[in-house]
Amino acid sequence: MEGTPYIDVKDRISRLPDNLIHHIMSFMDTKYAVQTCVLSKRWIHIWKSLPFLNFNRWSFSNNMKDSFVMFVDMVFIFREEVDIQKFSLEWESSAYDSTVITNVNRWSIHAVKHNVQELSILIDQLHNTVYEIPQRLFKCKSLTKLKISAEGNARYADIILPRSMSLPRLKKLYLCGLSISNVESSKRLFSSCPVLEALEIVDCNIQTDYQRNLVVDSNTLKVFAHTCWSRYLLLRNDAMVNIIKVCAPNLEEFTCRSFLTQDYSLEICSPPSLVCFDMTLEENEEDENAEAYSDWLPNEVYAKRVMQFLGAVYMVKTMSLSPGFLEVLSHAPDVLDCQHPRLCDLQYLTLGMWSTRGCLRAIAYLLSISPNIVQLYLELKESYSVDVGDVWEAGLSSPGMLSNLKIVEIENVEGCDAEFKILRFLLENAKDLEEVVIFFCSGLSSPNRIRRIVRFKEKLRAVPTASSDVELVFHI
Repeated sequence: MEGTPYIDVKDRISRLPDNLIHHIMSFMDTKYAVQTCVLSKRWIHIWKSLPFLNFNRWSFSNNMKDSFVMFVDMVFIFREEVDIQKFSLEWESSAYDSTVITNVNRWSIHAVKHNVQELSILIDQLHNTVYEIPQRLFKCKSLTKLKISAEGNARYADIILPRSMSLPRLKKLYLCGLSISNVESSKRLFSSCPVLEALEIVDCNIQTDYQRNLVVDSNTLKVFAHTCWSRYLLLRNDAMVNIIKVCAPNLEEFTCRSFLTQDYSLEICSPPSLVCFDMTLEENEEDENAEAYSDWLPNEVYAKRVMQFLGAVYMVKTMSLSPGFLEVLSHAPDVLDCQHPRLCDLQYLTLGMWSTRGCLRAIAYLLSISPNIVQLYLELKESYSVDVGDVWEAGLSSPGMLSNLKIVEIENVEGCDAEFKILRFLLENAKDLEEVVIFFCSGLSSPNRIRRIVRFKEKLRAVPTASSDVELVFHI
């Protein structure tokens, strides 16, 4: 018809090369990748050479376990003899029976036979049995990334490791919800990974000696994260480690996530350049607030713990701390008679904070023991309208404090008293400060939001600054 625009009806996706189509399919469940075979002749065999296999029990209804098992078997039978780059299996929220482990191990061995590079297994019903991992998996020469997770269990899932292990190319290892009762097996696991670069342990009972200590000794390790955030697991198992000791001369990042009430110490032989302490009191994030800490602070035990953590990473360059950590730290100088750590290499500091006197005092304390801070990033987690007073920083000033601070960023600002006073403190004392960037909370309602922002900006602009070149940047 005259005047009708030309429409290109060519199937452009089908004209893509196989490797690009495979990349697109890598983001979907293999069930749906296989179903593309009905689209056209071009698609009949594409899935058969797919190097990314993602199987999820959820893709089949709860009463179709046998169909799921048959589907995975058929994929391995009919696919071409090409290497597997990634094999991922999630078996969740399904009635557990003894055949689960049998099938998981059988499929894992199939992946190993096809030189799998990345392998991920997640099973959430392992607490009623022992998971014996096949030796062929832990002798896989092609494996570069391994993830074994038993999330959602009432108890740690006991696993049995093979006597002989060798993972010569493994660079990333993630373990979650597992218990290795054999100390010698735990030690062999880490020693069998000569090029390991990243290790993450989440809610596990893994100890490398009979004093309930976890020692990670690796010359190649760059990233280590230890998380223990399931209070229910701790209560049911009573298996928290006494000491976490990391001997890794090339360590770059260390992350510790746990409850402040857990009693353990930290030893890092070669402090990394980046450290994150995410310490909380409550298991649910919505229950974590300043009021939750008011009943048991000040507390000398917890104060010693956070000071010991800071002392263990005294050479760190970048640090991130949670609001709960700050609340406990704010009382440490008052309740402890000890030598304070000096974080002389610390340059970049990220703090989650509440707008409380405790958090402000902790920030002032950190700045007093960190003379070389260049950039400070603050993120308001919860705001309070109470007056924090004018003496929260009393006794915490030191020579050279804030002498190198150049950039300050603060997010989720609501214009409350604590936010103004921490910014005023920085503006009045940082002589080389170049930029202060303020992001206002988007949840403030109009028209009160506009009036509060205007008043806050006017008050800040009226503050006499130690730096003649500082620029205030506001984002509404």
